[in-house]
Amino acid sequence: MYTATIVYEFKEDQYEEACTLWEEHVLLIAKKQPGFVRMQFLTAPPRAMAIGTKEDASYAQAFMKTGVFKYLLEMLKPMLDGEPRPQVWDQKYYSE
Repeated sequence: MYTATIVYEFKEDQYEEACTLWEEHVLLIAKKQPGFVRMQFLTAPPRAMAIGTKEDASYAQAFMKTGVFKYLLEMLKPMLDGEPRPQVWDQKYYSE
C-alpha cells in the first residue's frame, strides 16, 4: 500500500468553502481512479489533513499527472494560511 498525506492550514473564515472544494475536486475524482483504496479527510478547524491510499505508488503518480492537485491548489491559494505540507508513508501495520 502507498499512502500520502497533505496537511492544509485554512483561513478560518474560508474553512468550510475550502473543505467543500476539496471534496468536489479531489475526493469525487479520486474514487474513480485505478488503484484507489481509500481517501480520508480529517479536520480540526481551521486545519485539515487529506489521507489517500492507493494500491501502490504507480497509481498515485498517475493520479497526480491528471493535474487535479495543481488545479485545486490554484483555487485554494487565497483560502490558505500557509503552504500545504505533503508527506509520503509506507504502511507498516494495519488492523481493522
